[in-house]
Amino acid sequence: MNNKSAHLLQPSSERGARNAATPQRRRREARLSVVLQNSSSTRIPQFAGVELLQSFKLLIIPCYTLVAIVGIFGNYLLLYVICRTRKMHNVTNFFIGNLAFSDMLICATCVPFTLAYAFNPHGWVFGRFMCYLVYLIQPVTVYVSVFTLTAIGVDRYYATVHPLKKRISVLACTYLLSGIWLLSCGLVAPAVAHTYHVEFKNEGFTICEEFWMGQERERLAYAYSTLLITYVLPLSALCISYLCISVKLRNCVVPGHHTESQAEAQRLRKRKTFRLVSLVVAAFGICWMPISVFNVLRDIDIDLIDKRYFLLIQLLCHLCAMSSSCCNPFLYAWLHDRFRAELRKMFTWRRRIGISANNCATASVVL
Repeated sequence: MNNKSAHLLQPSSERGARNAATPQRRRREARLSVVLQNSSSTRIPQFAGVELLQSFKLLIIPCYTLVAIVGIFGNYLLLYVICRTRKMHNVTNFFIGNLAFSDMLICATCVPFTLAYAFNPHGWVFGRFMCYLVYLIQPVTVYVSVFTLTAIGVDRYYATVHPLKKRISVLACTYLLSGIWLLSCGLVAPAVAHTYHVEFKNEGFTICEEFWMGQERERLAYAYSTLLITYVLPLSALCISYLCISVKLRNCVVPGHHTESQAEAQRLRKRKTFRLVSLVVAAFGICWMPISVFNVLRDIDIDLIDKRYFLLIQLLCHLCAMSSSCCNPFLYAWLHDRFRAELRKMFTWRRRIGISANNCATASVVL
């Protein structure tokens, strides 16, 4: 971040942090505070565009709240179904479960802290430790979600286009998911080293931000590589995988003689699959495109974005990205018959609890 953007809030999920501040780091934070104060043309402890952002408060907060509730509840139900149903313990569903877990963490960490930071006149009010912890969890969960989406696309590609090839084992899936989490933690390391918790005691204001003072080239290299790894490559992998799946299904002809009703049922299944594939790719591309474009414009030249609208645009782009966590449970689970059937069984079991002990025992066996 350059000096011109020192007082611009960045509630982006592309931040990292460390859990402890050494004396040397505290001295750097003190020097950074002096630099930021001296570089500011005014000593007003507010961000540019805060007044405009406040005028949209009654619209933005309910939207963020809805995203958080739907995302947490939907992904929790998805995890519950997978964990409680033994016959759903397979590689594909483990990928989906990991996606649901990361999306649930995104909704629990990115949404509430972003809102509080954006609208609180005192800036970051959760303390130094939470600054480092939250801004570590946020980007890791985002990266895990994106990489898991890519893994699901590749897994479905092999299952559909190369059905005779041996699928990866549950143990290999565990190693792969562990690698995704480790890779995500590694990717935030550069941001970890440049995240600071700075207090402006005279103004009663605190920031928790990522600063690359005097390292503009390194900052741009990190920003563009992050965009490539977390958006361009995953989107390309999803497009290629699902395009191959669509071509395979379109050209697939079931041998034997079929009645007109059977042929129509097959066409309906193919049409449903094509529609689902298109929704998956479109949801990922559309949800993450605004924040990706915004970050690119900001990194090229922050003056390309009017400072008066900077916060509002960024918060709306961030909201769009967070909505991906609400879409995934419906796209990867609730639109599938097996998940809906298992969910109905569980709700049926809940309704039978008050009938009788024998009926309850029977319902528990069904689970």
